[in-house]
Amino acid sequence: MPKRQASPDDSVLETDSEIDEFTSTRQSQAGPSSSPGLAENLEERGVGLWEPDQWDEEGGNSDFSDYQNENGDDTSSYESEGNENEDDSDAESSQGVDGQLKKLQSDLTSVPFASLLKAQRALRKTNKNDTISEPDTSSSKDKKVERIKARLATLQKTKGKAALVPLEARGSESPSGSGSEDGGSNLQDRIKRGNKHAPAAMSTKRQVSRIRKVVDVAKTERRDPRFSSVSAGRVDPHLHSKSYDFLPDLLKDEMAILRTALNTAVKAERNCPWSEKTIRTAERERIERDLGQLRTKMDRTQREARERQVLAEVKREEREKREKGKGAWYLKKSEKRDLLLKSRYDALEKEGGKGRVKKVLEKKRKKVAQKEKKSRPFAPSKKPRTA
Repeated sequence: MPKRQASPDDSVLETDSEIDEFTSTRQSQAGPSSSPGLAENLEERGVGLWEPDQWDEEGGNSDFSDYQNENGDDTSSYESEGNENEDDSDAESSQGVDGQLKKLQSDLTSVPFASLLKAQRALRKTNKNDTISEPDTSSSKDKKVERIKARLATLQKTKGKAALVPLEARGSESPSGSGSEDGGSNLQDRIKRGNKHAPAAMSTKRQVSRIRKVVDVAKTERRDPRFSSVSAGRVDPHLHSKSYDFLPDLLKDEMAILRTALNTAVKAERNCPWSEKTIRTAERERIERDLGQLRTKMDRTQREARERQVLAEVKREEREKREKGKGAWYLKKSEKRDLLLKSRYDALEKEGGKGRVKKVLEKKRKKVAQKEKKSRPFAPSKKPRTA
């Protein structure tokens, strides 16, 4: 491979010397005073040199004023044109507003009446809310009093002395006892229950009226003409049973339908997906509840029919004895109770045999024994003496 020849750039990477290489360049840029030949060469080439401005404030201001005087007419013309443009834009905007108002009026005339009523109600609600939100000293005092009353009621309730009457009813009652004139209606309002199993309770915090009741006004009692003894007369159970003897058959058919539906509901609950479990369980419980009510109704109708039949048989036998010359005889309550009990056990023996009767008697015996245990007096427990 031939050897490379030396180039002038090889000395760039050499070690730097202390000689200033740019002195000549700075001296050339120092100005025409330092190098007059350079200035002449630049002028010949058409390149101008920078010279400092000799600014005169007065001269500058005069030049600006001269420019204003020369172009004064032009600026005034520009201002007049701007005013005309503003007038045209105002006229156009006023025409646009009028058009929008006319369009809005036409749209309002075409709005249905129902939507207008809704808008009016909404405006009334907002107005009411605004009036309520305004500060009022009297309303704030009333709210404060109501809050204190509610707090006292809760404190009394924790102590077991609270009245189960709402605060509004307590506040409406006057101490003079004017509410006693209403009588039964106010009494029904005052009597409350904690739940359906709790006893009825009435507040003792109500002041008794000072007005003595002199004349007791008879309360008007309305009677149903279908069951009144005045209009319908005395009800004959035998005639009633003959008139409605088709009801037991209807109850039996309905019970058979409900049993079939219960079997279907049990199968559906057993095979249903987990998402439908609650629905199927509720359906089964509803059918069981209806079936239990229907069973109770059938048992009651059968018991009443059996008791009527037994009493009718006793009356028939007594009538035959009277025809033969026997004296009058009337059935006592104890004898009637024994007859009905004997007829009940005879019916149970026909249905399930003697085992069914034993089961019922054992259940009755346990019930009586529990009652006796509860009513039995117990001796007080004696503690052992300590030395």
